Amino acid sequence: MKTPESSFLDLGFAVFEFYEKYVIATVKEGVVLGQQEMAKFHEIFSQYYGDKLFGYISNRKNDYTINPLYYKEIEKYDLKIVGIATLCYSKESYDMALFAEQFFSWPHAAFYKLEDCISFITQRYNEEKNAGL
Repeated sequence: MKTPESSFLDLGFAVFEFYEKYVIATVKEGVVLGQQEMAKFHEIFSQYYGDKLFGYISNRKNDYTINPLYYKEIEKYDLKIVGIATLCYSKESYDMALFAEQFFSWPHAAFYKLEDCISFITQRYNEEKNAGL
């Protein structure tokens, strides 16, 4: 989904597609996300979004591993995440997204279509913006 207002960044373990209101992250096949990778996520998001609101879309087209406790690590960073949407490609990835949801403090939803992920994040973004956050 490349549009003129998007930019891409490949970190080797993941590819990010940045938009004004959200980022789409595609972690590569077989990657094990650890503390170092999560710190890199924070660094990149801080550089790109600063103190602006944004949503996170996890494109789960590949199989990868993350310790769900690292989601709590992300919360210690000063990021203005309005919500997390997971794009699923199978029942297994959908079930994994629902399992991971219990570790998020942000609103989360799992979908099978990118358009639904974008709609969810856009709605959350607009709600937060209208609330003055």
